[in-house]
Amino acid sequence: LSNDEIDLSIRIAAFGRNEIRQKPSTTFLCFWFDALKNWACITLIICGIISFVLSFYHPNGETIKAKIKPKETNVEWIEGRQSRHFQSLVELDQKCNVIRESTIQQIPIKDIVVGDICEIKYGDVLPADGVIIQSNNLKVDESSLTGESDLIEKHESTDPFLLSGTHIMEGSGKMLVLAVGEHSQTGMILKLLSTIKEQNNDKKKQIIRKNKV
Repeated sequence: LSNDEIDLSIRIAAFGRNEIRQKPSTTFLCFWFDALKNWACITLIICGIISFVLSFYHPNGETIKAKIKPKETNVEWIEGRQSRHFQSLVELDQKCNVIRESTIQQIPIKDIVVGDICEIKYGDVLPADGVIIQSNNLKVDESSLTGESDLIEKHESTDPFLLSGTHIMEGSGKMLVLAVGEHSQTGMILKLLSTIKEQNNDKKKQIIRKNKV
């Protein structure tokens, strides 16, 4: 790959930048406020207050514990944490060694384009999706994506594909970049989480409208 600005611009236009657009994060108080718009949640809170008051008048001295669990709020909060976790896997202000014009150059991760050859080594978090073209006892931790706790051995002839957001735990090698930014595995997961969240919000709004009617 050359350092020609025109060539790099064409690649960026065709395959995108190695950036993931981040939406403003929602605070925990906002999640609670949204949950309180649900009449079922409000009813549970009222019942909990009544149960708490009545517990002082229980003849046996036993208390009735009101456990209010706004499930939807917890789910959204967890999804938000997962989203921020995936976003933090690719630190765009860090740098990576790439081979351009037969020389090793250190560039910001956000400037990596499809077609770059990246040098990878122990301790790296992969900044893009790619395929191995050279490896030396390379083992990868893919638990952040697959949940598989065992290290996966990678080699150019067997299981050569590498996914963004995974960790290099052993060895070193070189990777040909195939996908970056929102088109990478991390980008697609973030997009999927965002889509699911929007669909859930639309369903909640429809339920609230029906309850009001």
